[in-house]
Parts: sequence; structure tokens; C-alpha cells
Amino acid sequence: MDITPPLPIAEEFRAEMDTERTLTASQAHQVLLYCALDAACVPMDPRDMQAIVRVAELDWATVQRLINWIRAAGTGRF
Repeated sequence: MDITPPLPIAEEFRAEMDTERTLTASQAHQVLLYCALDAACVPMDPRDMQAIVRVAELDWATVQRLINWIRAAGTGRF
């Protein structure tokens, strides 16, 4: 079974987070996609954000592959 990994949150921020509330898989996928795009310095407009919401609804294996592509593009290595 494909399970979305926990979000990579720095320890110093964990205390400030609402740990009683869990994110859905698609919400976690959105965060991971935004992080990957931000790290790759990809500017986003509202239409891009809508696309991220739709892509985040896909299964984790597919989202992970897209994140890997974004990271590779961001480093210039394919």
C-alpha cells in the first residue's frame, strides 16, 4: 500500500503546530508539491495553484514521481 510520508517539519516548528488535526493525503501532497516547486524557484500564478490542488488528489506514487521530476529540473539534472 502506498502511504504518504510525514511532512518534513523542523522540530522547532512542531511545538507551534496543531498536532491534534491531521491532514488528508491530498493536503499533504499539496504541501509537498508547493515545497518542491518553491525549492526549484518555480513562480506560480492562481492557475498553477489550481493545478496543484488537482494533481495533489492523485495517489502518492504519482505525486512522488512528479516531485522527483521537479527536483531534477530545479537542479538542472535529468
